[in-house]
Amino acid sequence: MKRHLLPLGALALLGLSGRALAQSYYDQTFAPVEPVHWHLQIGYSPTVGSTSSYFQGGFTFGGGLSWKPDPQTPFALRADLEYSRFDATRNLIAINELADQTQIDGGYGEVIGLNVDGEFKRPITPTVSGFAVAGVGIDHMHVALTQTVAYGTYVCDPWFGYCNYGLVPGDIVVASGSSTRFSWNAGVGLDFLLRNGQTFFVEARYQRINTTQPTVFVPITVGLRF
Repeated sequence: MKRHLLPLGALALLGLSGRALAQSYYDQTFAPVEPVHWHLQIGYSPTVGSTSSYFQGGFTFGGGLSWKPDPQTPFALRADLEYSRFDATRNLIAINELADQTQIDGGYGEVIGLNVDGEFKRPITPTVSGFAVAGVGIDHMHVALTQTVAYGTYVCDPWFGYCNYGLVPGDIVVASGSSTRFSWNAGVGLDFLLRNGQTFFVEARYQRINTTQPTVFVPITVGLRF
């Protein structure tokens, strides 16, 4: 049996070719052709620190864009508009019941925030990339406490086709407040290649709003870049 041995020079060329192909594959998959990529995301947002005494973890969703004028650089500028909502804890309800001498049955806090961040991204494998983000933002926070009351309205039964006037439970706002403050955030995540430059990503951030007593939560989201 004859063995065909490649010269060392040919092996060296194959090694260089493999690295070139890997780099080419990375450039095609992770380096965006267009300088602007959009993204959408949704997830769960636990509260931490003293914030957890007043609000339970809640949901969050949002979207934004990243701007990377040079495909070869690992840096990009990113903007996010996000909405988060948290139910009030029994502790917050009890504190306000005692202070206002008013029955309170529930409540919530909601945050609408605009963040501008720097993003640093590096490849881990040909199809997975890790990234870190950090930046500042401005957040509008609204808190409302509610009381459950009965009110009269018409209730219709679609099966039997009739309507009847009766009492149904509903919530009314008995106390509320809003404020707009600056914030900062930092986080990490992973991008997974899909196709045509699109990626599925998982991300976790630490978000701190500079209210009188800082409001802190950690959005954990999944999303799509396109």
